[in-house]
Amino acid sequence: MSISISPHPIAGVNLDELVDALRRADPDILEIVLFGSAAYAPDLARDVDLIVMTRHKKEMDAYWDAAWSINSPVDVDVIAREPGDFWGKDIALSVCAVGISLYGNGLAREEAQKYMGIPTIDRARFMLHVGDEILDLAHNEKDEAHRDEAYKTAFDRLFDGARYAVMVYLGTDSNRWGQLRRQLPAPYEARFHEIINILHILYHYDGKYPKDDPDKEFYKWRAIVNQFIDDLERETQARQAKSENEETQAE
Repeated sequence: MSISISPHPIAGVNLDELVDALRRADPDILEIVLFGSAAYAPDLARDVDLIVMTRHKKEMDAYWDAAWSINSPVDVDVIAREPGDFWGKDIALSVCAVGISLYGNGLAREEAQKYMGIPTIDRARFMLHVGDEILDLAHNEKDEAHRDEAYKTAFDRLFDGARYAVMVYLGTDSNRWGQLRRQLPAPYEARFHEIINILHILYHYDGKYPKDDPDKEFYKWRAIVNQFIDDLERETQARQAKSENEETQAE
């Protein structure tokens, strides 16, 4: 199993101890994922939300008792899921958008994708604000490696905003960016392709964003993605209006 602890721990919460306590309480745990505000804005978070993926769910008291055994200064909320269980749309979307795996190898995201549904344009724009929050964290991060991780994540949240807007435009709950890109008409296909290549691959995965002035680059791409979202929203509204007009004439 791979372990990926959040580079920005919530103040006063030892995530290593929390993971260890949960795994002792349930040896069948497959993955533990941090989501919600603790994942994208830990400095502002007032609680910790966790999804626990397990082969066999225990009584919920077992997870809550384990979480509280580390004497966390903030509330820790745990949701347990087995593979194949139903997910609520909002939780699924949050895990897909900002979830951070504390222990495991991506099973939770795979499960969540089945239930996340079609996001909204408001959700797409919200991801830009999430990027802003993470950028602020980068400014206050003294550790160079942690600061680098924050910048990469901030760029990727801009990509998520564009991806959600594409999902709304196409009316699909699939979030696979390769498939989404191929379904877009010109010129949106080329614009989304550039967003994928720059923000998601080059800046996020490869970490090759401009180190000399990352803030300037972030705001440049934030404006590009915001315009992309606006254009897709306008096209979607025009298409819906045309369809409604045709239905009215048919009556």
